[in-house]
Amino acid sequence: MSSAGPSRRRLDGRKPHEIRPLTIEIGELDRADGSGRFGFGSTSALASCSGPLEVRLNKELPTRATLEISHRPLEGVGATPSRALITTLESIFPSSLRLSLYPRSLIQIIVQSLSSSSSSSSYKDTSYDTPQVYIDIDPSSSELIQKNVWPQPQSQVTEEGEGTSPNTSYPFSSRCASINAATLAVLDAGSIAMTSLPIAISIIDLSNDRGLIVDPSIEEESNSVARFGFGWSFGRNVSLRERQEGEMDVEDEGEEMELSWVESEGKFNKEKFSDALELSKIACRQILQEIRQKLSAKLESKRLQ
Repeated sequence: MSSAGPSRRRLDGRKPHEIRPLTIEIGELDRADGSGRFGFGSTSALASCSGPLEVRLNKELPTRATLEISHRPLEGVGATPSRALITTLESIFPSSLRLSLYPRSLIQIIVQSLSSSSSSSSYKDTSYDTPQVYIDIDPSSSELIQKNVWPQPQSQVTEEGEGTSPNTSYPFSSRCASINAATLAVLDAGSIAMTSLPIAISIIDLSNDRGLIVDPSIEEESNSVARFGFGWSFGRNVSLRERQEGEMDVEDEGEEMELSWVESEGKFNKEKFSDALELSKIACRQILQEIRQKLSAKLESKRLQ
């Protein structure tokens, strides 16, 4: 991974591949079957999960549960950024839940953002050019082609000619926090079988000489030339249970991992994308390990009560 540059320190003192301190809390909400709070530093989200519930007749599905996902922003009412975040969640969780076990019922996931969707304070001006996203079709070629990747950003061009992150949707770090919070909520509910455990991380490329950055802050993301969001699903038939020897853990049938979500914005080539992909695997494994430790401690506490 030649594009990484791990020896450089960031403004907050972290190494390029270092994740911010994680906030992992479950069971905070009493009126939901399960809830989870997840945060990367100050970027955090709270999610609840309820179900299986009685479903309205017009939404009833005869072969599986109806999955309803909604989002509440920190301020104002949900608009385009909320709809985009819901679309992301809807692309991940149907395949991670065993919905076929609960026909003619409803499963609800509600995500509350605890971070703002706006990062306009990081911009030098408010002028934008035509939305464009690029990806290289040949790593050995310098020719770049335009490719539509959701959500299409509105690239800002500075005096130096470098594009920066758009202010059209939630930052990638906020999207990843929401995904991870929803995963915690489903785990805490315990009433819905999971086929895999989705974990997400954001990565950016500041420039060719500064390399890739894992878990960027909003300020770092707004000054990036390329932005990535990766979600990896771990294991099969995941559950929260107590082992026979008395230890608590998030158990799964094997350490399989599958790429379940990817979004990208900006200007990058295949080599840069591949490097970011490999970094995301390492980071998501680290997050999974911390989730396991937190939930193990919680279950052990319940056992002793």
